[in-house]
Amino acid sequence: MTETTVGREPIQIVEIRQPLCSRVYGTAPCTASGPDAGKCYKTRSTCQDTDNFLAGTPLSLFFSSGKVAEQTVSGAPYIIPSLVSVSTSPTKINLAGSNPDAEGLGNRALCSLVFQDHTHTDRRVDPYVAGRGFDGLTRGTFWTKWIARNRYRQNIEFVLYEGYAGQALSAMSQKLYFFDNIQGPNDGGRITVQGKDVLARLEERKAQAPKASPGVLYANITAVATSFEVTRALVADYPASGTVRIDSEIMTYAAVATSTNGIEFTGVVRGTDGSIAATHNFDATVQECLRIDNMRVDDALELLQETYGGITAARLDLAGWTSEVDTYLSFWRLTDLITVPTAVTELVSDIQIQALVNCWWHEKLGKVQLKAVRGVDEEPPLLTAESHIISGSFALTEKTQERLSQVWVYYNRRDKVSSKTDAANYSSAFVLANPVEEELYDEPSIRKIYANFLTSEALAGTVASKLLIRYVHTPSQVQFKLDAKDRSIWVGDTVKISHPNDVDEFGARRIRQWSIISAEEVEHGETVEYIAEDTTLYGKIYYIMVSGSADYPGADLASFKSGYIGDSAGLLSDGANAARIS
Repeated sequence: MTETTVGREPIQIVEIRQPLCSRVYGTAPCTASGPDAGKCYKTRSTCQDTDNFLAGTPLSLFFSSGKVAEQTVSGAPYIIPSLVSVSTSPTKINLAGSNPDAEGLGNRALCSLVFQDHTHTDRRVDPYVAGRGFDGLTRGTFWTKWIARNRYRQNIEFVLYEGYAGQALSAMSQKLYFFDNIQGPNDGGRITVQGKDVLARLEERKAQAPKASPGVLYANITAVATSFEVTRALVADYPASGTVRIDSEIMTYAAVATSTNGIEFTGVVRGTDGSIAATHNFDATVQECLRIDNMRVDDALELLQETYGGITAARLDLAGWTSEVDTYLSFWRLTDLITVPTAVTELVSDIQIQALVNCWWHEKLGKVQLKAVRGVDEEPPLLTAESHIISGSFALTEKTQERLSQVWVYYNRRDKVSSKTDAANYSSAFVLANPVEEELYDEPSIRKIYANFLTSEALAGTVASKLLIRYVHTPSQVQFKLDAKDRSIWVGDTVKISHPNDVDEFGARRIRQWSIISAEEVEHGETVEYIAEDTTLYGKIYYIMVSGSADYPGADLASFKSGYIGDSAGLLSDGANAARIS
């Protein structure tokens, strides 16, 4: 069965990938010992030799309803029939940070699972069940034991499979989440597991860049000292060389080593980065700083998300990031000095807005995606009211609060210690306005961007012009539903839409270009609900053709990417618009 099969029977299966130790109890290098009944369960919280714990292949536990568990599903050898319900909330991209009421990273993808607890023999979940000497059925329940044995369960992966009876697991739609919390069991034996997408790791309470430094000055220092001792810290608490902040002064150092009273910084250059050298009293915090120096957009985002956010490289689509930046943002460079621990989600959001890129979690691919704010370079699929969009589901909305008539970009930040959202702390500003449209709308609409990562007028001007082009007219948002046969369209994709409720002043249908910012299976295996924003004004990207290429063959035969030269009016032989350099 597939999405196009008549009489298809939707099913859901959940796979929990429980981490397991690769060691064998009591066998070198594991030094644990004891009776069989007291052996570990190969989980981190039951480990009796933590120094030698080594994560191996996770244990895949599959859950579904009793009806599904009775069937044979290729790829799921043992299904526990305890899944009661599944509810999800989708990723939602905040395009170019345009929505002032949402975070720059948009909304996180969420998943809530409800299970019915039950007794269990411990087979498959207990590697040493044969030698325990007691019956697992008589001790606790499946979930009470699982919770006790997996104390460190935050960020355990689980996968939601949505498909149809008769399909192999590998053929089903997959969405990847990470454990956030577990509640229960309640009096009725219900367990609720809640998961989030991986970008939740960047939240303020979880990830800061730079990390808070523990060290404080051991003694007073003068304004000209080029070395000083720090107590309450170890050498490992600071980079081998780098930048620190004491009070309002920034200074670089060449080396750090263990000393009599703690650690000692040497080769110190005082009053750097626009700060002023000053005296400092003992017990003043010596805070490590994070320097972003002429860095590519993808490199900066990787540094923040992997090094400081703890997202593994396997969950970042780094090859895709590199390709996107090479093609569309190769000239973009970011520079800043972060002198106080700052939420990684805030820094990533800043970069998204200032480099005009979007980062989002693609739960089906299981990777964080990156895409520049740009036109399309591939022909988007056309969705029509007649063939795709479910009747009665199409709804247009105007987002009046996002219209812009002026964009002010402040750049070249002076003081790295003072607020980054103070216009007076920037030496330059790029102001771009559309007075004609402002007059027609009869009121201004101003957006201010404090571009702490930007140092050039060219980049500031590009940000301002792209935003003004996109938002000079009140932007539109559309919500619609598609049958599951079309669910390959997902967040981050671009589509064209033809619908009788979207027409021009002459009553003809407008074929606009829309970017999908949210997708959710509201009826699993049956219906998908989408939210998309009109990005028609971003246009189409043409590629310069090689010398000697054939003349324009007409719209039906021309390559979508080919930039054909038009006449003096900028038109091709059939009246279509020619490519132009902008």
